[in-house]
Parts: sequence; structure tokens; C-alpha cells
Amino acid sequence: MADRWLKEVGNVDGVDGVFLANGKGNILGKLGHLEKDSILEKLTIHMLRIIAAFHLEDKNASEIEFYWEDRYVIAKHSGNFLLVTFCKSINILSLLRITLNVAMANILEDKKMTKTASKHVADKVLTLKRGVFDDSEKILISKLK
Repeated sequence: MADRWLKEVGNVDGVDGVFLANGKGNILGKLGHLEKDSILEKLTIHMLRIIAAFHLEDKNASEIEFYWEDRYVIAKHSGNFLLVTFCKSINILSLLRITLNVAMANILEDKKMTKTASKHVADKVLTLKRGVFDDSEKILISKLK
């Protein structure tokens, strides 16, 4: 079921790739021209750590957007999933956000997918403690205080 929604996001003109990850950073599905899974998982862990930092300050980060290696990255977060999209042009962001919202809503309605992801939900505090903070993460966390 999630493959259908990954295809919908991937069909937006200008999208290079899209993937779905669980709360521990594992890749559940992907489509398009993407990096190796090991790189995507490291990127996902960084995004989950940013979300965890906001969570510790009782703030919600349902979307993260940044520029990484010549591509725009937009990640939509629900409690169990992270839906991450790569695109080269900023001109498609409005249409892409709408498509991501529809895709995320449908993925969340998929009971099988939700059950699979709920088995892999990580505690936000533990997620934040994984690895070493790089300079950009330290700056972000200092702004939260």
C-alpha cells in the first residue's frame, strides 16, 4: 500500500526520489534516484534527532525542510513514520507539500503499515542521545533553549 503513495509523490514533476522510514531510521520503502540505504538511514537519524530536540521542548516538528547535496529535502513526520522527499527545484514545493499531506494521511490509514511501524517506534529521548551532535545540531538545540 505504501508503494502506491510513494509512486504518487514520485510522480510529482521535479521529484528525484522519496522514501519512507520508521521511528528508528530503518527504510521501509523507497522510489527514485536515491543514495544507498546506509546513507539514507544516517540522514533519517539526523532528522529524527532534530524532531526529538523539538519534542523535548514540547514543540512539534511535523515537517523539516533543508538543502542537502544539491537537493531540497522535505520530510513529513507522523508519530511512527518519516516520509522524505528529494527534489532539485524549489518551484514544486507547494504542490509537493499537498501531495505529501495526502500520501501521509493515506499511509497512516493503512493498518498493516501502521502496525509494522509501531513495532519500531523509538523513544524520542533515546533517539536524541544516539551518536554525536554535529555543529549544526548544536546550533539548532541552542536556539530551542
